[in-house]
Amino acid sequence: MSEYRIDELSRAAGTTSRNVRLYHERGLLPAPIRREGRANIYDDTHLGRLHLIDRMLARGFTIAHIADFITSWETGKDITEVLGLQSAVTAAWGHRDEELTMSRETFEAMVGDPESGPLPGAEFDRLIELGVVQPGAEPGTIEVLQTNLIDVFVQLNKYGIATSTQIDMHARISARLEEIASTMIGTARDIIIGEHGVGWLPESDSEIAALTQTLNHWRELGTQAVHDSLDRAFERVLADELGRYLDAAAQARQSQRVES
Repeated sequence: MSEYRIDELSRAAGTTSRNVRLYHERGLLPAPIRREGRANIYDDTHLGRLHLIDRMLARGFTIAHIADFITSWETGKDITEVLGLQSAVTAAWGHRDEELTMSRETFEAMVGDPESGPLPGAEFDRLIELGVVQPGAEPGTIEVLQTNLIDVFVQLNKYGIATSTQIDMHARISARLEEIASTMIGTARDIIIGEHGVGWLPESDSEIAALTQTLNHWRELGTQAVHDSLDRAFERVLADELGRYLDAAAQARQSQRVES
């Protein structure tokens, strides 16, 4: 069995030493097999666990969820059903943006304001916090996680809308959408608990398939309801704003006539 220092382990797993330390602090990794001087020594067990964590993160699990699952696993509880359900549900749901890697310099120039120049560091940090971009694996690179959103930013820049304003708008919209999604998912959770009780998990492939189909249908209905409601809201707000704008324009023209 191979042995690794933390930097060697992180390279073998395709992650960072910082992540290894974080996973250990959160209880996701077992203790090192021993110490040599000031260095912790790890083995292939730790490498395999890091690969598992990476796969679970890619499937949509949070670190908190992974910690719960690993704890259950290590105490002898069967979490196969949970993993199977998570895989089935996330695989069936809608596509995500295709991630794009580029140099940070290119990205900042692309989304920066035409007049004020490249994107300031504070605004770049906000995009990281909002999950729009993340630092790339190579120094000086970034990964764009929401390419469609960045395309919207670039298009709106052409209308003179500052990137900082767009980031503020995206943050407010995202917060509202999180509330909507939380309300809908919370209702679905209450229905499941009402039917099966607290702590229920599907125990067979047919139950996983049935629950997956139900969750996907709810998601589709929720997306459709929000889309239609947003369309109608746009129509109402646009009509109201246009009416106020035209009233103001008419009053301004009337004032000009009186003055002349």
